[in-house]
Amino acid sequence: MLLSKMNAKQAGFTLLELMLTITLLGVVMGFGLPNMQEFVRNSRMSSSANDIITDFNFARSEAVKRRVPITLCKSQDGAACDANSAAGPFNRWVIFVDDADPALVEAEDGNGTIDADEVILRDRELPESITVTTDNGEIRATFLPTGFPRIETANVDLFVLCDVRGNVASAGGDSAARAISVLPTGRPSVFRSQATVTSFGGC
Repeated sequence: MLLSKMNAKQAGFTLLELMLTITLLGVVMGFGLPNMQEFVRNSRMSSSANDIITDFNFARSEAVKRRVPITLCKSQDGAACDANSAAGPFNRWVIFVDDADPALVEAEDGNGTIDADEVILRDRELPESITVTTDNGEIRATFLPTGFPRIETANVDLFVLCDVRGNVASAGGDSAARAISVLPTGRPSVFRSQATVTSFGGC
């Protein structure tokens, strides 16, 4: 009985079956991988836009709560505000209390210098695959205790977030890029229309 079982023909995949399986797997992956890559890029872009929206709202609410100017500025080293837009893209920033000397008059508050100011949020950084540009290369925004941006300084009003896809149609017909507008009240809003992204400067 044992001998007959040992001599029995062993079942397995034939070469034809194996080749068909590999071909089918290749077809499935060919459809699935691009969709997965698109999903990852969209998730990364949405997350980056949400980080900017969240931090602008946070800076604005902290200014109201603390009753002092709060500045959000582009910072490549995480220790000081960049001197100008040439230092790099707006992919990294800090948020700090911009009122080192309580004796300063209001017109001198919010000068964008960290000095001995209290840093509230340091080293927020977006993925390297996301490029952020601002209107006229502005590098900071200062919020007064009223919650409104300080009009004496050139605050960031517009953001455009792009990746390797550029301003092209993505899921649902919206742009793969994002446009963010900071209203005169200080409240930011995000847009996904291709036309809006183009009007904000495009990718």
